[in-house]
Amino acid sequence: MTADSPDDRKRSFVRRIVEARGASESVVFEANEATIEYDDRSLRLELTSAEQDRLEGLLETYHVFKIEQPQTRKADPGVVYLSAVTDAKHAADFIEALFRDVYGLAAGYELRE
Repeated sequence: MTADSPDDRKRSFVRRIVEARGASESVVFEANEATIEYDDRSLRLELTSAEQDRLEGLLETYHVFKIEQPQTRKADPGVVYLSAVTDAKHAADFIEALFRDVYGLAAGYELRE
């Protein structure tokens, strides 16, 4: 199943986050070459240095999301962990913004499930 409109993607993000929380599992969202892993109110991202710069700007808009410093410092280069202690809808909005604003995907990008 694919989702290629912002509303469809956000509904998919919410549904999959709720399912993952209920099952105490992680969920991976993929679009183009970008991958975002959501696990127990935490996000794992693999970013280039330019994408990391764009992430810093995005975090100024989404104050509830923060870089998890200990995990990120211990991670492989380019891997960033974010705390995501929020409801599924706000997490979905943020994930959509990550794909669009940080990874630079077009409005009609296709989310693979």
